[in-house]
Amino acid sequence: MTLEGGRVREVSIREALLRAPRIARIETASPLEEAALHRLLLAILHRALPPVRDVVDAADLLERGAFDQKALEAYLDQYHDRFWLFHPEAPFFQIADLPLEDPLPWTKLRPELATGNNPTLFDHTTDPDPPEIPYAEAARALVLHQNFVLGGLVRRLGVTSGKDGPLARPAVFLPTGDTLFETLVLNLVPYEPEGDEPLWEKPPLRRKDVEKAATKWPLSGITRVYTWPSRGVLLLDTGKGVRWMAYGPGVEPDPVFFRDPMVAYRQSSKGNVVPLRLSEEKSFWRDFSAMLPAQGGAFPAALQHAGGVQDETERTYRLRVLGQVSDQAKVLDVRREVYPLPSALLKEEGALELQIALRQAEDLGKGLVSVAWQVARGVLGDKDAAELEAFVRSLPLLPGYWANLDLAFPEFLNALGEPHSLEAWREEVFRAALRAWEATRLFVGTGGRHLAALAAGERALARVLGALKEVKA
Repeated sequence: MTLEGGRVREVSIREALLRAPRIARIETASPLEEAALHRLLLAILHRALPPVRDVVDAADLLERGAFDQKALEAYLDQYHDRFWLFHPEAPFFQIADLPLEDPLPWTKLRPELATGNNPTLFDHTTDPDPPEIPYAEAARALVLHQNFVLGGLVRRLGVTSGKDGPLARPAVFLPTGDTLFETLVLNLVPYEPEGDEPLWEKPPLRRKDVEKAATKWPLSGITRVYTWPSRGVLLLDTGKGVRWMAYGPGVEPDPVFFRDPMVAYRQSSKGNVVPLRLSEEKSFWRDFSAMLPAQGGAFPAALQHAGGVQDETERTYRLRVLGQVSDQAKVLDVRREVYPLPSALLKEEGALELQIALRQAEDLGKGLVSVAWQVARGVLGDKDAAELEAFVRSLPLLPGYWANLDLAFPEFLNALGEPHSLEAWREEVFRAALRAWEATRLFVGTGGRHLAALAAGERALARVLGALKEVKA
């Protein structure tokens, strides 16, 4: 956590909620941990406080400046034992009677660490000798894992494979304010408590509940999904921390129609509504249009709620997009992208303007692909397609273009709905292409055939830019 004066220190759940107005934010290097910890706090708030019915309720809560301390303390006292990491009967987010033979390293809980078939992303830990970690870190890793674990082989307790955690594939949307209190209020979407309960309000899970996939719960209800036990885990206490854990299957989800409040949805090529994901090849802003209602998509409920609160309070908030990029059961990348949150984004005129802007960028990007191929053929001559494609990929034209727009897009989004914002964006798109072309000229070289290839590429670039100038907004 980041506290007053910029100090960063660990705090308990109780302190995080009661001192939320004086805490700037949850400070963690892991985007996945950031999302998971917010969901844990939100699940408690949904159950401990009177339900937020609409943006007026949320604005009133912001005006009061703090959560109801008595209600929060009463709730946390009632379920105090269920948050004990090593409770003998009901350890937090775990199953007390899992078999202890064949334990796994705790590193399996964090997808960015090297363990099992995970590629090494950010570390060089090994399964035979995992480092010992403090209890607080183990608890955070446990919460992260239950949200983000990828489906794959388990082969324990009569279960061959486990299902994805609720956030294993989707991009996660987290509107944020200037304090943790503001951020939590922005994400306290209107809530119906009936038929919903978090993990700690249910009887403790036992081995028999997950053995041979014996138990299924409906994958619905905000706090149930926010605290879903995707895997059976039992952390093993060394007396000073955690190195190993018992591991097994979790509760099987019984799919029902439920839209996660922190997830956006798009229409697939088959006409189904599916969660919007992060991409390894591109920044998330390029997919913003996929969640627009006009394109068959749907904004996250948390984003819509935050936008309404922003209109009601006339304050300015931001948006964080968090998540992991995966290929089947392997994590390829973890991502955190930060954007402005303009009110116009959720309005019809702003959505249309955004759609036009993104189409302009993509159309010019497609045109630059043809320019790159023109240069490749000029330099290499009559080569096979694979060799030409490899040369095209080596050019800085496309990566440079998109990198320039990555920097420019937040400013455009912040100005969305203002006069001349589209014209300013189009100029940024042109500048991004020209800067990328200059980098390409330097890359290609000055030999005879290189200069000829660049001249042909420049003519192709002029045609692409000319075509974009003729497009009417």
